[in-house]
Formats: sequence, C-alpha cells, structure tokens
Amino acid sequence: MVFQSHKIAKFFEPVGVGGDGAETAERETWAVVGRFLTSKLIKLEYMRQVLASVWQPVKGVTVSEIQPNLFLFVFYHITDMQHVLTKGPWSFENNSLVCRQVHDGVLPIDVALDSLDMWVQLHDLPMGYTSDAVLEQIGNFMETFVKCDDRFAGVPWRSFYRVRVSIPVSKPLKRRMRLVKRDKSTCWVTFKYERLHNFCFCCGLLGHSYKFCLKVRESPLTVAQYPYDAGMRAGGARGPRAVGESWLVPAVGQSRCEGAADSDEHVVTPPVAPADVRSSEEDVAVVVVTKRRREGSGVVGDGRVLRVML
Repeated sequence: MVFQSHKIAKFFEPVGVGGDGAETAERETWAVVGRFLTSKLIKLEYMRQVLASVWQPVKGVTVSEIQPNLFLFVFYHITDMQHVLTKGPWSFENNSLVCRQVHDGVLPIDVALDSLDMWVQLHDLPMGYTSDAVLEQIGNFMETFVKCDDRFAGVPWRSFYRVRVSIPVSKPLKRRMRLVKRDKSTCWVTFKYERLHNFCFCCGLLGHSYKFCLKVRESPLTVAQYPYDAGMRAGGARGPRAVGESWLVPAVGQSRCEGAADSDEHVVTPPVAPADVRSSEEDVAVVVVTKRRREGSGVVGDGRVLRVML
C-alpha cells in the first residue's frame, strides 16, 4: 500500500491586495477603537448620534459595537481620525472616551486602552523654569509627556503653560508638584486638567464619582475634606460674566448711591478651609539643575526627589 504525503501550507499570503491606486484610495479607511470609563450601559444609537454631531467628520463615520463597551469608529478621511485623536478627550454623558488608532494587521480587541491623552495646565510656574525642556520633564513627572502647546511660542511669560500628557486611567490624578529651584527654595506648581470629565474627589480616579467609590464608604472624611475637588477642572464654571454689575440695582430696590454708603458693613469673611489631605505622590519634589548629564540619563531619582535636567 502506497501512502501519498500531503503538504500542509504553513503560511497564507493573500494576493491581489491593493489593486489600482485610485480604486484603493476610494476604499481607504481609518479605524479607531475606544471604550468609555463607566460601568453603565452605553446606548449605541444615542451615543453615535451625539458623537457624530460633535465631531462632524467631512466624509462621515461608521460606529459599531464589537464587544460590550468596546466600539469601533471607522473614518473615511485621515483628517477626521486625526481630529478625534488630537482634540480630545471626548465624552458621552460625562464619561471619558479612551480611544486609539487601529493599525493594519492589528485586531481592535488587542489595542491597549489604558491611558487618556489630556491637556494639562501648569499654574504658578516661576520665571526661568518655563522652557520646553522643563515642561517636558514636568509632563513625564505626571506620567508620559506627549507635546507642548506651541500656540504662544516666544512669549516671555504666561499665566499658565499647557502640556499634553498621556495619563493612565488606573492611577489617581496628580494635583500639584513641589518644584525645587536652583537656590534650593521650593514652590508649588498646580495642575488643572482640560476637559476633565467624571472623576472621584476622594481617590482621584477617572470613571466614577465619590458617590460610588468604595474608598469613600470606608473613609471617615467628609466631602469638604477630600483631597480633590472641582477646582482641578480648567476653565471653571460657565455662566454670564459680571460685566454690567456696576449699573445693576439690587433686587431690594436700593439705588447704587444708597448701597455704596454702607457697603463696608456687608463684608463676608470666607470660612476656614478644612485640613488638606495630601497624597503621598505630592511629597515628591522636582529639582532643577543646570548640569547636563550624558544622553539617556533622563530624569534621575534621588530618594524622594526627581531631578530635572536643563
């Protein structure tokens, strides 16, 4: 008896992929996969309507759910995808969308969705510590630096500076940083997050409020004593500005002249702020030094001190 051996192909290589260049360009798409930082059910039809109206892609977008709370956004122009990836973070019902591009040959479910790119404002930076090199190292102190804001390049000093940082969603947000200057004196640099959506005032994590935080249930602190608050959101509350206040008459009917005479009697003393609960990460100081180190040294740790190289 003669047995015939059959060869089994170990590799499969598709042929005819690409075809004519013009035809390929018409079919070319760019995919983005994303998930929302929430445990709530996301209504697909409502969500796709809201995001499409916000993004307004010039060639449209297709939105589909490939797993529970895992969505695929297919764009038909590269600028539409770039707008979504660079102008975020975006949200639906105040829940942040963590999204990344799906490159060719990669399954959408294999894309890591563990970090969120955000613009962070750096307040109270002293003069002489605002160079791009310092801003980059502050961004790396927060987590992973992406880029600086170059809209006002060349301005000697600004009220705040902006850096884009990739922030892991599994770690609490950082409120501020202690900067050690060249003369060994220190100052605090405060962080304010742009488009900061739902997050916990107690643990500092994205994706839930303090009302649904396990740490809150086990903590004796009151809401006023939590280490985080709404002040971490850049921009503050929206509303009409008091541009016409000097011409308005109070509701009681008292004229402006009558009210001005006794205005000093209605001084309100602000309440004393409760004791601040600082996280351990804020005890880390960033030290600015002028000596250059060899390439690859980066940010050097010295106990609890991070040294920023200029």
